[in-house]
Amino acid sequence: MKSFVRAAFVIGRRDFMATVWSRTFLLFLIGPLAIIAISVVFGNLTEKMARQDVKPTVAVIASKAAFAPIAQAKARLDPSFGERSLPDLVQFDPDYDVADQARILLGARDKKVVAVLTGVPDRPTLTGSLGAGGLQHRQITLILDEARQTEALARTPIALTEIRVNPVAQSAGSVATLRAITARATQLLLFMLTVLLAGMLLSNLLEEKGNKIIEVLAAAVPIDAIFVGKLVSMLAISCVGIAVWAAGGITASLLWGQGPGGLPEPAVGWPLFILLGLIYYAANYLLLGAVFLGIGSQANSVREVQTLSMPVTVAQLLIFLFASFSVGQPNSLLGIAAAAVPFSSPLAMVARAAQLEELWPHLLALAWQALWVWLIVSLGAMLFRRNVLKSGEGGSSGRRLRLRRS
Repeated sequence: MKSFVRAAFVIGRRDFMATVWSRTFLLFLIGPLAIIAISVVFGNLTEKMARQDVKPTVAVIASKAAFAPIAQAKARLDPSFGERSLPDLVQFDPDYDVADQARILLGARDKKVVAVLTGVPDRPTLTGSLGAGGLQHRQITLILDEARQTEALARTPIALTEIRVNPVAQSAGSVATLRAITARATQLLLFMLTVLLAGMLLSNLLEEKGNKIIEVLAAAVPIDAIFVGKLVSMLAISCVGIAVWAAGGITASLLWGQGPGGLPEPAVGWPLFILLGLIYYAANYLLLGAVFLGIGSQANSVREVQTLSMPVTVAQLLIFLFASFSVGQPNSLLGIAAAAVPFSSPLAMVARAAQLEELWPHLLALAWQALWVWLIVSLGAMLFRRNVLKSGEGGSSGRRLRLRRS
């Protein structure tokens, strides 16, 4: 056992140092941070521009005195509906022919007017490409009702309504809802990190197979040790990347945001939940990475690896969807099934940690996941010996058959 661990450590240290102490790894670390920063900046800019382009404009043909209470009513309603809900109101002084003026406003391409409101305040009429009872119709009706009620209250003043707030502790339903948010957010984070980092294991053995180094390694150490060493080294490399990205995210949130936090507290508490999250990320990475390493070890070229990338990504997405069904119902038949299936178990169990205080299921799940990691690594190493190195039973029989024929 000591020789196996020593051999796996040597293989893992070789891959770790060769990857981390390279210029490409620095680009690998900076790349996602730069992409996220650019996406946030351009996302905010495009959102503002899209909001301005999509938000409808309603022209109000009325005098400034008649338009003032309507504008004030809209200003009072805006905080309740949000900035995207109510349309912009633009005032135009009435012309001699109001109907012709409305037609001109609706036909002006530079003004982006979707409707024209006339006849305020006595006989309001809304003209435009909309139907009775539509969204803009209901919004304008609400604004006009607010303006009329405010004017009526101004003539007969009454005291403002005061609502007394009686705060109570959180209910069980609200706590469950908040913890489900934490569960889904953590599942999504683990899924994205695994998709980003585990796919590299598909091509991990291509270099050794191409320059025949794998034959030297196979003669010196067991194939299982090679697989374990490469799998653990890639996990360590991914942890280095996650640490750098987490440090960058925390620094950015402290400098430009409101600081860390925002998610509801999980059931097991933040310290234990973070620890379980890291452990389940490692388990998820090792499970899927072992499968990817075994599949990639059978590939003979970069083209084959690229062909395998799409079905591998689809399989990861299906696993994530299956695990997401356990959120909100961890003790249901579906939740237990998601925790029992090895590949969805880490995602289902990290969601369980956010929702339930029990700890003993996590010990059982981690032992179950470790068993499957070992089984998958052993299977991948066996297939690699038989199909690639031709050193299994089938390979020996094949050599004897060729010698007999010669």
